[in-house]
Amino acid sequence: MAVTVAPRAQLLTTQQAADLLGVSRPTLVRLLEQGRIPFERVGNHRRVRVDDVLRYQEQRREEQVQVLAALAVPVEEEGDLEVALAITREVRRKLAAARRSR
Repeated sequence: MAVTVAPRAQLLTTQQAADLLGVSRPTLVRLLEQGRIPFERVGNHRRVRVDDVLRYQEQRREEQVQVLAALAVPVEEEGDLEVALAITREVRRKLAAARRSR
């Protein structure tokens, strides 16, 4: 893994920001257009602050932890498996609905 040291106010190109997040550039552009990550326009080009990219990355990690915690269902007996699967399906439906409403 590479390590980059940069000022938090530094502006990144969309490709640099996408590389930092580990997503494709079109995916990053979609996130920018949805307002999930703030950006600036410099001429015809979008620029993203390192600080905003890192903030989004931290928010995503927190969301992922919450999703994993919500999906964690203890299974102690054989009959509990069906209950656990039903709970998991319901949690997934609620999470998908929450994502669509953003």
